[in-house]
Amino acid sequence: MGVERLTINAYESDTFSKSKLIDSFEVMLNPESYSRTFKIKQNPSQGIGKAGANIKFESYEPESITLDFIIDGTGVIESQKDQSVTDQIKKFNDLTFKYNGDIHRNNFLSLNWGDLIFDCVLKQYTIKYTMFDPEGKPLRATLSATFDEYTSPKMESAEAGRQSPDLTHIRIVREGDTLPGLCEAIYNDPSYYLEVARFNRLGSFRNLETGSEIFFPQMR
Repeated sequence: MGVERLTINAYESDTFSKSKLIDSFEVMLNPESYSRTFKIKQNPSQGIGKAGANIKFESYEPESITLDFIIDGTGVIESQKDQSVTDQIKKFNDLTFKYNGDIHRNNFLSLNWGDLIFDCVLKQYTIKYTMFDPEGKPLRATLSATFDEYTSPKMESAEAGRQSPDLTHIRIVREGDTLPGLCEAIYNDPSYYLEVARFNRLGSFRNLETGSEIFFPQMR
């Protein structure tokens, strides 16, 4: 088996369904690490003449993920020999940053790597060029990107109540069950496992907890 690489999927809908997948960007070299940031929005209030402030909880802010990865155009990576740094950066920009006129915004994104499934939108990215050929063309660059978590209003509603008419199946996980296997049994298509994992907010789709409930929404 080859090395599983971080993949950024771009969608034209906040349903993140495979029917709305535009294209994918697969990194050449996996990040050595990534950071996750969790924030709480506070509302400080201070009375007249008082030195301290009364910090009141207001809401949770969307999680963000920041990661760095290398883009190489030297040809040392056999599978990416014919891809220049400029072409790879253009593809990343087109999928994550560029305005999509059909949806009137930049694309919706999903980061997928190992157990990580993170629905998001790009917040910002920076490119640092680190190697050049004799003509000054870039041969290697480090791309640093920050992604903000995105949850659609429909998903928020379904997660809150689990009473959506779109829900047709609830399964109790038994020992030995896998998410692709359950999707094969319900949808006759194991590839829906990412969407089911996303809907259930699973921390890991590889290791299901025996006895837990898995909700299977209708797929369109």
